[in-house]
Amino acid sequence: MTKQTTSEPAEQHTANAPSTAWSSTVMEAVPSSEEQATKAPGSEAGADGAAKGKDQAKKKKFTSPLGNPTIELPLLGKGRLARHLLYSRLLLGLGLLLFTLGVVQGVWHSQRAGSLYSTSSDATELTRRLGMVSSLALTGEASALQDAVNSAQSLADQISTMGGSRVANKYAFFPAIAQRGEQIRASAELLQEGRPVLRARDTAFNSMVKLSTSNQGVLLPIAQSGQTPLRERELAQQLMLALQAISGTAHDVQDTDVLDAENFALLSHSLVMAESYARQLRAATGNAQLGNILQTLNYQLQDSQTALQSLQEALPAVNSARDSLRKLYHQSNAVLQPLEIIKNSLAAEVGWQWWQIALILLGGLLTALGGWTMALAYIRAGRRRLLDAARVHEATLLSEQDAKRLNDANQAAILRLMNELLLVAEGDLTQEATVTEDITGAIADSVNYTIEELRHLVQNVHQSADKVTKTTLSVDATSTELLAASTEQLREIRETGRAVLEMAQRINTISGNAQDSAQVALQSRNAAESGLRAVQDSITGMNAIRAQIQESSKRIKRLGESSQEISEIIELISDITEQTNVLALNAAIQAASAGEAGRGFSIVAEEVQRLAERSADATRKIAELVHAIQSDTQDAVAAMERSTQGVVEGAMLADRAGTQLTAIDEVSRQLSMKVEEISSAALQEAALANQVTENIQHILAVTEQTSDGTRSTAQQVRALAHTAQELLQSIARFKIQ
Repeated sequence: MTKQTTSEPAEQHTANAPSTAWSSTVMEAVPSSEEQATKAPGSEAGADGAAKGKDQAKKKKFTSPLGNPTIELPLLGKGRLARHLLYSRLLLGLGLLLFTLGVVQGVWHSQRAGSLYSTSSDATELTRRLGMVSSLALTGEASALQDAVNSAQSLADQISTMGGSRVANKYAFFPAIAQRGEQIRASAELLQEGRPVLRARDTAFNSMVKLSTSNQGVLLPIAQSGQTPLRERELAQQLMLALQAISGTAHDVQDTDVLDAENFALLSHSLVMAESYARQLRAATGNAQLGNILQTLNYQLQDSQTALQSLQEALPAVNSARDSLRKLYHQSNAVLQPLEIIKNSLAAEVGWQWWQIALILLGGLLTALGGWTMALAYIRAGRRRLLDAARVHEATLLSEQDAKRLNDANQAAILRLMNELLLVAEGDLTQEATVTEDITGAIADSVNYTIEELRHLVQNVHQSADKVTKTTLSVDATSTELLAASTEQLREIRETGRAVLEMAQRINTISGNAQDSAQVALQSRNAAESGLRAVQDSITGMNAIRAQIQESSKRIKRLGESSQEISEIIELISDITEQTNVLALNAAIQAASAGEAGRGFSIVAEEVQRLAERSADATRKIAELVHAIQSDTQDAVAAMERSTQGVVEGAMLADRAGTQLTAIDEVSRQLSMKVEEISSAALQEAALANQVTENIQHILAVTEQTSDGTRSTAQQVRALAHTAQELLQSIARFKIQ
């Protein structure tokens, strides 16, 4: 009977149970029927002890269906099941906490670092712009004053914003930057108050600098012309020298940081001298057009004196505003390098940090490790409980022979439970132990509870890993798209930068050509003005020649009339000579008839006769000369009339030439103005194109940094996805459905 009872379980075990070390160990722990017979007298006591142990276990805090056996686990060593489960839950909770903390910290840190980097980048750009516009304002660019004020206020606001963040505590030199920011704000407020006087200062000095160049085209021909009277040439030369002195002094004073009374005294003296020379030249010249130009120059000099006097009265305000502008320039240079350091430092913090990714990976690993140790603890506790149950079952079989059938049933239940747990140990968590009224019923119930918990745990781990995988894949796709877009944007920005650079070069070429054209147009206008003045001088000279010819013709006519009178007088003298000759002849005859007494009278008569003959000869020669003079006078009068007609015709031609030259001068003036406008517009466009080129270079640098950050993020996300895949592979051996 005993042999038969022993053989049936052995055959059943051989037929149903797998040949594993675990089932062999359990079967070796089950006592034989002889041992049951030997231990039968004490079986009831053992059963009572087991019942009491169960009652005491129920009273304990840990109420696991598997009890609280002592088991040994890797990494945790040997200990009670409750302790191992506590450590496993701690590992699982710590892993989930670290994973969640890593994700939340990464998102929060990335957003905050991006915001701080944007603020520091804006502050750096504002610092560069402040240095540039303040430098332009110091050189006399009036339009740069408001830009300097706006840039300084914006920079102070950005530094104040950075001071309210963690940047203030991270960098030891930031308090100095914050102090500089307040100084920049104070300097900007002072500059805003003194902006009107600075603008008036720059306007006054710029107008003085332009006095020489704007009037040189009018005064230079007068000073160099040989036809201009000496007094006018000397006054024009002195006026040009005075205007050049004003322009040079104004240029030097404009570059002076701190103005004093000596600067204004020298300028005021030069303005007074120039006004005196202009007034004397206007009084000396007879040219109405030049007089109008000199009158306008007098008004400009008077306006400059008035502006200079106003600036001298507001000298403290001018120096204060100028000092504020200079402080802004130096303060912007002082904070540029520290802000660059902060920006470069914050650029490295943009995106996911390695420790955040490491925290996520560590959390995932701890979660997997906690789940694995919990599952292993439940499995080994169940196995230990099975061993204990097998021992109790064998002890019960030894109590009486009638319990052999119950023992066989318990063995079958244990083998069935072992087979079912073997599938669970292989990873099939869909397998559930059969719950019966046998001794293994409670164990099966506990095992089912453990399997259910493991199934939920593995399912949660699988879902979490799956979510991490999907999220990382989505982030990877987004990062890839962003990287492609950044690469395309980088390429387009580079092409745009090259195109804008070429456009700036073309605009600079156009600006140079426009300036050359303006110079040629100015020369053409000067030549037309010189030609017009020459024609006007020619007309004036011809009119003077015509008047002189007419006067000479009148005098020659009067000379002809006088020669006619002389002819009449000569005829009278000729008659008198003939009568004298006759009288002398008669006297000679009378003297000859008188004899010796009339001899002396005869000599006198002969002398009178010779004088009469000589007078007759002289009268005849004078008559011939007078006749020749009359003939020449008539020829001269005819020639002068012809010359007068030629002069009149030449004056008419010169007048028409003057009209044409006036039209040419007007067209040249309009052409010069248009070319100057084109040149000015080309210069402005060139400046804007150069500014756009600098902005595109900055955008290109930022885009390259963004592309590098995106590429790094994509690599980190791929590494996280790979880790999640490894986690999925590690739990793939568990079957939960």
